[in-house]
Amino acid sequence: MAETGKVYPVDTFVGRAVLSRSTAHKLGQLHDFIVNPVDGILAGLSVKMTDGTMQYVESREIYSIGPDAFMLDNDRSALAPESSPLKALPLAINKLVGVEVITEGGKTLGHISNIFMHLAEIPVLIYEVSSSLLDKLLGSALFFTASFGRAFSAEDARLVVTEDTGEKADHTLDALANRLFGPPREDDPVVVIRSHSH
Repeated sequence: MAETGKVYPVDTFVGRAVLSRSTAHKLGQLHDFIVNPVDGILAGLSVKMTDGTMQYVESREIYSIGPDAFMLDNDRSALAPESSPLKALPLAINKLVGVEVITEGGKTLGHISNIFMHLAEIPVLIYEVSSSLLDKLLGSALFFTASFGRAFSAEDARLVVTEDTGEKADHTLDALANRLFGPPREDDPVVVIRSHSH
């Protein structure tokens, strides 16, 4: 799947290890992201625990997202879904992909066909919306940040976005990423300083 700079399809993170920073225990692996579609933010994680149960983690409990693992503050960061304040929010891959997107003025833009995330101190979620597979192949898809969301109905599988979303959206992920985050650049080299006095 396409990657642009530090913008990745969310499904590339599925299966990545989830570890406790305080104990180094492996708690499980990422099952999905939990999204607040009205505020357009990453609300948390759905984690398949090592015992096979599913638990939710609020975003404030995520210490970092690394190339190999999600680091949580501690072993108690994950809660059973029914006990979590995130229980009413949708999963990105398993609930938002396929949702109809319509503007406040009543114009259907299509369906969410993919979700991307820009890795930063505050992750930015990006929706890819297309009317059909042909639209996607012909470059007629729309790419816009999740912050355009205004209302969400899980029952009806529908997301209402601002009236100007279609006009403000880009037609490629690269165009959106360059406009919002600047052109991709090489990662800065990492310098490690070793001290001989321990």
